[in-house]
Amino acid sequence: MRLFRFTAALSAVLALAACGLPRTISGQPAVSTVVTTAPSTPTVTVPPQTVVVQPPQTVVVTPKGAATQWYAQPSWISAQPWITITPEVGQTPCQWLHARGYSYAQAYAAWAQNGYPATWSATGDGYPCQKSYGMQH
Repeated sequence: MRLFRFTAALSAVLALAACGLPRTISGQPAVSTVVTTAPSTPTVTVPPQTVVVQPPQTVVVTPKGAATQWYAQPSWISAQPWITITPEVGQTPCQWLHARGYSYAQAYAAWAQNGYPATWSATGDGYPCQKSYGMQH
């Protein structure tokens, strides 16, 4: 068993020693040097390619079921003045807007400016103020 261990250890040492620079039996570096040249890489011709760069696109996300009428356009909504809504007790924001003479388009803009609250859609279909203004889509 000792002979096997000694042989295995000697083999490992010799194998590791063989990984370095060539050496003589005395352990000194060998005088000769081995030069290896790699084969030249062939020239590859690639046909020219056309790359089309698209300009960035703006994606407008509207709530589920939201209207696509002119008053639902973000540019129109952002151009509307802010309406401070102060409904009475038991009064919805839509009832407050309707009672003060605001149009449906203005009520829609106020709904959008307030973050599209789901409570403004009594039917839950994504259209605000239907009970106050009737069906508008």
